Amino acid sequence: MLLDDLLSRRLLVLSGKGGTGKSVVGTALAIAARGRGKRVLLVEVDAPLEAPRYLGAPRTGGREAEVRPGLFTVNLDPAAVMDEYVRRVVRVDVLARRILDSPVYRRFFAAAPGLPELMMLGKIMVFEEARAARFSSRPRYDLILVDAPSTGHGISFLKVPLAASRAAPAGPVGHNARRILALLQDPQRTALVIVAAPEEMAVVEAQELHRAALEELGMRPRALVLNQCHEARFSREQEADILRLAADAAAGRLARGVGLPAALAAARRHVRRRKLTQFYQGRLRRVLPLPMASLPYLFDEDIGPSSIERLARRIEAA
Repeated sequence: MLLDDLLSRRLLVLSGKGGTGKSVVGTALAIAARGRGKRVLLVEVDAPLEAPRYLGAPRTGGREAEVRPGLFTVNLDPAAVMDEYVRRVVRVDVLARRILDSPVYRRFFAAAPGLPELMMLGKIMVFEEARAARFSSRPRYDLILVDAPSTGHGISFLKVPLAASRAAPAGPVGHNARRILALLQDPQRTALVIVAAPEEMAVVEAQELHRAALEELGMRPRALVLNQCHEARFSREQEADILRLAADAAAGRLARGVGLPAALAAARRHVRRRKLTQFYQGRLRRVLPLPMASLPYLFDEDIGPSSIERLARRIEAA
């Protein structure tokens, strides 16, 4: 099963086109993993903190916080991660504060290409290596889920360790970059999960992400989640009747009942979207050799715990 394969890894990185519900999928996947007894950390990278809101919990900010028993979330802000790194390296608080307050440091941080991304990936590696207790061999987290940036930025984000290791073959920056790269490229520890939706650009970006992962990043995609799928509500005969009646209504060939045109239009939209869902499901199965989970479109006005639990059950069954 798809979930069994994913949970055999330590680090799952989610990316895909913006607007496909990547954060929703990540939260549902975290709930599914927690249901299997995993201690989970969900990491959101330089983005609005969504997971706690979806789970009905307070926003947690830049510190690991337990939003449900055994499920933790954290939001990585690049400036805060860099400041933490300086404090850890310098260790003398007064000196660290002086460096952090320096305009030269701020200009360097803003101008250095890839440095914020490298620091955030380094922090993710720290989470992966963290132990449950001092002198313990047990990891603090069984699974780390990274809600990475959307496709274009996500590919650039994941390329940074390779670029840094080549640009700085010696010294601490190059050493850490190579360690991060080893983690990302280890198929036993890390898997890429591609998130898409049944629409043209999302499918094109899913294909591009899959290609870039294999050819440029050295990462192994392990699963595809097709989110926002419109599922069948009518039989084929009913769908044909809906399309025919909607066409008759549009042409003025039907008596105008109360709300009838609006109801037919809504039913026709659903039928068309379901057909698009089927088309893109078939296309993705042909072009991407990955296990696929299809998750339903959520009509909920606000996505909350019950919505996430419903999606988690679908992931569990995929």
